[in-house]
Amino acid sequence: MRIAYSYNNRDPRCGIDGQLMDAPPQGENIPQPVDSDGNPLKITNIAQIQITIGKTEKGTLTIGLYGEACPGAVAQMLDFLSEGTGIVTTSKLMLEDGYGVSSSPVSFPNGGALNIIYPQNRIDFGIMSQGISYAKGRKLNKVPDDFVAQPRPSGPALDAVSKEKSVRSHSVAGLLSIPKNGLGYGGTGFESDDEAFASAFEITASNKGVPSMDKESRKVIGQLMDESSMEFLARLASTPTKKGLKGVIPGQNFGPPLVKTSITAVVIIK
Repeated sequence: MRIAYSYNNRDPRCGIDGQLMDAPPQGENIPQPVDSDGNPLKITNIAQIQITIGKTEKGTLTIGLYGEACPGAVAQMLDFLSEGTGIVTTSKLMLEDGYGVSSSPVSFPNGGALNIIYPQNRIDFGIMSQGISYAKGRKLNKVPDDFVAQPRPSGPALDAVSKEKSVRSHSVAGLLSIPKNGLGYGGTGFESDDEAFASAFEITASNKGVPSMDKESRKVIGQLMDESSMEFLARLASTPTKKGLKGVIPGQNFGPPLVKTSITAVVIIK
């Protein structure tokens, strides 16, 4: 058995079981932009998520969003991906100096991460802790005692997203999926406000699709756009994972990336 990595050496051919594959994983076909009935879907917006694995390996996921088919969800996603906008669900007065609390919008470029890899199935992105992201962004040693996290969206903002149905099933690799009620409603639903966006969006990574995501009432709002993104998706979905205490939880093969994986930039192209 050939071991693919050590703490000082990583290899793109490293498989989920820690063994060295003969070649890096191959990307699946780029998804066709069509709905479940085969009708064309218009790509209205494009964003890029740049990711570094270890110290030197870099890749980009270029995502197209179906803004005409699901305008509420796409508008929310664009806010989330924007460093200058973010998602704000509290009074905007809380963001102003002198109001008596520390707070900031929920913005994926500030603290976003690839949190969970479901090997060769899907990858999960989000912000594990708004407070920690706030402190790191301001080079603070700890989260301020007066920090207030943004709660999950509610009211009209929730209605605008939750009423939209999935435009297609999770039938191929490379599809961008969010929870039924939108960003902030992933996970178990019992997370604190601080962790509400820990599981914000996922990307399918199986050539057979991930039908279980349809049963989870998730919805597709976009897709990867090019071959290099599909190849990098396959690489990410094949990366070894941490599996809990001493790396062993019987029956579990998913978890955070074993090799440090960082979001280095998020760019909205249009």
